[in-house]
Amino acid sequence: MEKKEAIRFLLKSLKINYDLDFFNYLNSISSLVRKKKREIIFLENEEGSNLYFLLSGSVKLYKTNDEGREAVIHFVEPGEFFAEIVLFLENRYPVSAITIKESQLLSIDAEKMFYIIRSDPELAMKLIGIFAHRLNYMADVIKNLSIMDTRDKFLNYLNRVKDENNIIHLNIPKQEIALLLGIAPETFSRVLKQLSEQGILEIQGKTIKLLR
Repeated sequence: MEKKEAIRFLLKSLKINYDLDFFNYLNSISSLVRKKKREIIFLENEEGSNLYFLLSGSVKLYKTNDEGREAVIHFVEPGEFFAEIVLFLENRYPVSAITIKESQLLSIDAEKMFYIIRSDPELAMKLIGIFAHRLNYMADVIKNLSIMDTRDKFLNYLNRVKDENNIIHLNIPKQEIALLLGIAPETFSRVLKQLSEQGILEIQGKTIKLLR
């Protein structure tokens, strides 16, 4: 994807009105970044001054504890911002980010982006809405991990990522989804098989269809 096409994609996702000056300014404070599969974008607690918009591919956000155990926070899909926290807090990333597959991103200077936000109420409200949605998502993830059983965690995840036709495309490796749900990969496969046998879903390769 070319740079200007990438910026149009970003602006389309925000659904805001913009003029040529706004477009050119955003072009001047951003850069295209291409990453190979399994390439680190940034690490937890690392200093940074850029937020990112994913154009293609997939990115995993995760945290690790002192023993090196990994907790998946979110899988970023094309059309999503991430690392937006550097807009408002100190310039340190609270999580690590790694590509799941070959990816293309738009890297945006956070300080200069904040200048736009302060002068454009429409953009500010759109971004607040995006960030509020992200907070709601995180609250849902925490609830799932703490009180739901494995079957309900799995079904909740499928319902969250399905399309309008109740179809889920497993573009992310099963072991990565299992980490997000806090279950073992073999448990993931077992629950998937059980739900298929119960007629709740149908599996065709890497595609799942929810039947009820």
